[in-house]
Amino acid sequence: MRKKIVLNKKIISIASALIGILLIFLIARSCGDEKKLIYEYEKIGYGTIQKTITASGSLQVYGVELVLIKIGGIISNIYVEVNAPVKKGQLLARIDSSGIDQNLERMKRRLESAQLELQKAESDYESKKSMYAENLISKQGMENEELNYKTILIKYKQTKFEYDLAKKDKNNTLIYSPINGVVLSINGNINQPIGTNQEMFKIAPSLKKMLLIIDVDESDIGMVEKNQEVVFSVSAYPDETFKGKILDVNINPINKSGIVSYQSRVLCDNNELKLKPGMSASATVIIKTKKNVLRVLNQAFIVSPVEVTFDETAKYVWRKKSNLIGDLPVERVKVETGLVGNMYTEILKNLKKGDKILIKVAQEQSD
Repeated sequence: MRKKIVLNKKIISIASALIGILLIFLIARSCGDEKKLIYEYEKIGYGTIQKTITASGSLQVYGVELVLIKIGGIISNIYVEVNAPVKKGQLLARIDSSGIDQNLERMKRRLESAQLELQKAESDYESKKSMYAENLISKQGMENEELNYKTILIKYKQTKFEYDLAKKDKNNTLIYSPINGVVLSINGNINQPIGTNQEMFKIAPSLKKMLLIIDVDESDIGMVEKNQEVVFSVSAYPDETFKGKILDVNINPINKSGIVSYQSRVLCDNNELKLKPGMSASATVIIKTKKNVLRVLNQAFIVSPVEVTFDETAKYVWRKKSNLIGDLPVERVKVETGLVGNMYTEILKNLKKGDKILIKVAQEQSD
């Protein structure tokens, strides 16, 4: 009986030892499963910082002149074609003037008659003045002759005015180019009626200058200014970039489906004549550029190895310590910044060239 009790105690002792060993193994294994943190740094230095925004738009010809019809009628002749070069003063088209010609001839005859009548009245008036000076006619007779002369003079001026209008109408039937340039479009055909003030021709001074009209989002428009550089591409030449400069910004808003934007005109060179009116473009407006400034990657401001309180009034980065003191290999540094670019931010105080700044924290991957 005593032997049996001793045997049971040995079994219990061995079991307790095995449980203890198992617990130690599990704890050790659990500790071994803890993944180490990997810190990735960027050594800061001097370089270029650039702030840009993106926009889309379409191309137009720069400096287009619209040729309007000054008198309605039937188009009798068109002397140019689309894409044809023209000179200033060159005849482009003619409006049928048969009715105008008849009126002009009638007004010409009336003017000639009025001129003869005026000449006679002027001669009589001068004669009466001489007679009055010699007291050969009364004052009343002199005043009557003067009144007759002035009445005929007014009649002549009115006839001359009407004749000049008829002559102007005749001149307006001939359509001339206002500038040296290229015909972009013709709105009309021979024997087709056209109205007064209707556009008939579009003429560009040159195709070597183009306008890119871009739509800038309302959140970005405050940064866009005249003379800022713009780089853009078109689908016709996907591997090429074209350049231009902001010409002006339109303050009139455009609201499309609740999205507000503002149009800006970009003046572009087109010396190779690759750009065509109506092409769609993807543009980048270079808001500001700084060269040779101390800079750090933007992501350095959003990475942290520990949980910290967010501070809207200050900016911080984590710098690698020169000596490993404490639990972390990095220290939090408050910095003063300048230009915030697309990738980099300018550092004004509290960092120097060569400092290693934390840009990423990751857990070590297990095998």
